Amino acid sequence: MSEHDTDVDVPDPEQAGNSGGWPSRPDPARCLADAAMDAALTDDMRMRLAGTETLAVVVRVPSAAWVAPIQAAFQRLNDRAHRIARDGKSRTGHNADSGNAEVAGDLALGRTVVGIAPSVAILPRALTAAADLTIEVGMDGDVIGDAIARFSSLPPAPQPIEGVGALDFHDVVSGFRAGSSSYEIVERLQRSARRLASPRDDRLPDLVDAVEYGPARDWGLRLGHQFSDYQNHRIQWNEVGANALFGGDPGLGKTFFARILAHHLGISLIPTSISEIFATSAGYLDSIIKSVREVFARAEASAPAAILWDELDALPSRVNLNDRNSSWWTPVVGEFLLLLDSAVSSRRKGVFVWAATNHPHRIDPALLRPGRLDRVIHFEAPGPDGIASIARHHLAGELAGVDLTEIGQLGLGRTPAEIAAAVKSARSAARAAGRRLEYNDLVEALAPRAHVDDATLRRIAIHEAGHAVIAIALDVDEVVAIDVAGDAGAFGRTVLRRRGGIELRASIENRTVAQLGGRAAEALIYNGDCAANAGGDPTSDLALATEAAAALRVSMGLGDAGGLAYLGDAASALEMLRLDPTLRAAVDGDLARLHARAVDIVRRHRAALEAIAAALAERRHLSGDAVRRIYARHPPME
Repeated sequence: MSEHDTDVDVPDPEQAGNSGGWPSRPDPARCLADAAMDAALTDDMRMRLAGTETLAVVVRVPSAAWVAPIQAAFQRLNDRAHRIARDGKSRTGHNADSGNAEVAGDLALGRTVVGIAPSVAILPRALTAAADLTIEVGMDGDVIGDAIARFSSLPPAPQPIEGVGALDFHDVVSGFRAGSSSYEIVERLQRSARRLASPRDDRLPDLVDAVEYGPARDWGLRLGHQFSDYQNHRIQWNEVGANALFGGDPGLGKTFFARILAHHLGISLIPTSISEIFATSAGYLDSIIKSVREVFARAEASAPAAILWDELDALPSRVNLNDRNSSWWTPVVGEFLLLLDSAVSSRRKGVFVWAATNHPHRIDPALLRPGRLDRVIHFEAPGPDGIASIARHHLAGELAGVDLTEIGQLGLGRTPAEIAAAVKSARSAARAAGRRLEYNDLVEALAPRAHVDDATLRRIAIHEAGHAVIAIALDVDEVVAIDVAGDAGAFGRTVLRRRGGIELRASIENRTVAQLGGRAAEALIYNGDCAANAGGDPTSDLALATEAAAALRVSMGLGDAGGLAYLGDAASALEMLRLDPTLRAAVDGDLARLHARAVDIVRRHRAALEAIAAALAERRHLSGDAVRRIYARHPPME
């Protein structure tokens, strides 16, 4: 077999790091690799490697970047051994089924064989199964301190070298510069580690105080206790619930929560995504798989550490792939599952695997099986206390003595991202006025005045009040808040929180009646003269109501004709309406019937409708509690 099993670039073992006019000094890459090898070897390992014994040796390195330097370091240690260096670059050549005959032949002839790779899964199975020695090369503060001493011929700086887990081999080497003192090298590396581990410079709230995350916060605090028990040897690693999927609508702070949680646990976070893997690799199947392997290898080398796979739904579910796409994606998903099993197993202690998605239903079911991402943490819009907590965090000490209780109510229905944007907008307004931030700046940012005339404002308020009145009358969903404000899209919005439980035809139709409530209120108050704002885009009232009514017939087997055939999901139902006149006529009839129900409900509750609309036009924002109080004071007509 050849001495090198891949085209990994091997540095010249005798190369000195001199160039230009700098005096000759040791090569920092060699210093780091030798220091890491020395730290990984026990006295017994050294004796066996220096002897005449035929050995099968596996050397696991932190990442692909370490393969070539450690290969050179091992050559300096034992130049007689045959070395197999694999960085995962070749999908066909770097796997457990490749090179087995050569390994078996060399060992039979009495030749020591050394396999060097970031994962044993890409080394020949004949070598890993027969391994006499397994050498785990890692990097910590002591290794870097030794490398600095070798590079500068001076003792390492006495300050502790911490937080280097986020750095890869070349990240560390770039911190070794001619003319630098030990102190300067350490400071440079720690700055790099901070940037990589926390690339954004915003402050992180304490998880204990982050009440806006609700159940996710509770889970994170329990995870912190479990991790502490593991660190104190009270439980085993497989008893730590280290892996989870974060699911919820956009803007709810899932990625930010991962940073807060990693900070709470005292571990580094490695954020990535499938789209980033494509953007930073050649895009070919081999390079994609190699990049995925490197992420997991980096986490294992940096342990304790967490990986965050953002937008995990970009990794498609194999259930929905056609034959053409399946042949490409199946190896990627399979490799991801294999690495996920490795990362969350007791063999890879200290590696947390988290993923985030706006669409949990799109995730491949195999990823959610026990032992993988088997905890789905649902993120929801924060309540009043959470909104006040978010605002207080982003205010960063401003308005310190001001009660933000009303801000918590005013921001109901808004995501953490929207609250952060409101604080930024309020600060900008104060800066433009040449003064310090004031409470009213924050109020105006959360509920800006709509620049419309009084008649238009009343129509908008009537529309939103219609949604709220029907939702309360039918007890279908909880009214969280209603707004008439300049930044609320179509100048108004009604925020409803869906109640749990099994969906029936009655509950789906009631929800659709509430969806049509805004248009019904306009039809009642303005004698059938409805504005166009109930339709016009895929998120409009009419679009959502149409989708729900069509889905009853083509997706759920709940139509009045009794058909049970499943013809597609809710989104497909709209396309079927365009193509099938009979279905379109049936759904249009359903919508007319439900709209008539909506008109009848707002007619009976007209007093509450007009009172809620008047209060909304005056205040621009009403919490759900305020809406329910007004509703209760105005009983329906008999």
